[in-house]
Amino acid sequence: LAGRVPCKVIGLVNKGDRLVSSGDAGYARAVKAGDHYSWQHVIGRSIDTKINEEPGLVEIVVGAK
Repeated sequence: LAGRVPCKVIGLVNKGDRLVSSGDAGYARAVKAGDHYSWQHVIGRSIDTKINEEPGLVEIVVGAK
């Protein structure tokens, strides 16, 4: 699977942020400074910006390298 897809997210997301799974089932969250994660946890990178904390949709790029 590779390409641009919508992704359900929680919290603030800036364009270019890496997204990882959140504690809420079915939602992703942006990686914050100081978070410890592996490349295996990354879902994709955000193409859009979301400026509120509520659940919402952003478009992301997914793909294997």
